[in-house]
Amino acid sequence: MQAAAAVRHPHLLAPSPGRARHRRAPATVRMALRDDGPSVAIVGVTGAVGQEFLRVITDRDFPYRSLRLLASERSAGKRLSFEDREYTVQDLAAPGAFDGVDIALFSAGGGVSRKYAPAAVASGAVVVDNSSAFRMDPEVPLVIPEVNPEAMANVRLGQGAIVANPNCSTIICLMAATPLHRHAKVLRMVVSTYQAASGAGAAAMEELKLQTQEVLAGKAPTCNIFNQQYAFNIFSHNAPILENGYNEEEMKMVKETRKIWNDKDVKVTATCIRVPVMRAHAESVNLQFEKPLDEDTAREILRAAPGVTIVDDRAANRFPTPLEVTGHSFIKMSILLPEFHYFD
Repeated sequence: MQAAAAVRHPHLLAPSPGRARHRRAPATVRMALRDDGPSVAIVGVTGAVGQEFLRVITDRDFPYRSLRLLASERSAGKRLSFEDREYTVQDLAAPGAFDGVDIALFSAGGGVSRKYAPAAVASGAVVVDNSSAFRMDPEVPLVIPEVNPEAMANVRLGQGAIVANPNCSTIICLMAATPLHRHAKVLRMVVSTYQAASGAGAAAMEELKLQTQEVLAGKAPTCNIFNQQYAFNIFSHNAPILENGYNEEEMKMVKETRKIWNDKDVKVTATCIRVPVMRAHAESVNLQFEKPLDEDTAREILRAAPGVTIVDDRAANRFPTPLEVTGHSFIKMSILLPEFHYFD
């Protein structure tokens, strides 16, 4: 099974159980600003993921009554235009930064989350954290909305809480594997990832573009973000190597899968590779099941799974590619199902 995905969360948190979800017609321009929506803050708004948060809010018509854009002192004072309004980026460390905020979307690194998320919670905000800071905290739900929304059943607006989202590679993998797991129970999972520059942030994307130009011009590549040439090259994920020989990115997949599935016994091994692609990670996933599962049944399960699109045109040799999924404003997964094996 192979997958390529541009990961975007649809509705990270529904403001109220009764509010209907809706998708925007392609030719219609609508703004999500509305009086009955929550107050939303974005921490790290000037970064690559912060900018994606804004785009997803528009694409999904996510309702909000006010929007507060927060970043470091260095970025404070910058002006950003969003949905025909001008906003001034505010200093994250300023007193009262989270006053009146219902939902705070954090994507500014683990250190920032650990330092400022508690202050947001104390102000009554529900923090949705994109870093690894709280993922393995037993008191913090680790949530993929399409996989385990029940994990945040006790989270309420106005009652301050932290919700962690998993690592990008874990999300891609479990979006496809979980529906099959529910049917036949996964005993063992072997994952290889092919991770784009976007996962390392805006600076990494700029470095890939710069290196590509430099290498094509016969110049030595500039290596500021990575310690080796990235353009026209692949290498082991740049996360630190741990004592067990795995890097941190690989162990995130192991630990997070077990927490999300609430299964400490599932065997997971991962190999994470950085590839010179601008956006959208890809994965190859090999699953061993407890119960028999044939290909046709697996296809039907995945067709019915939220956020999963099967791409498997063997006659044309057309399978998932990062280019095809880049730019989608919702989680899109392409799946290749060459064969399934059941092991006794």
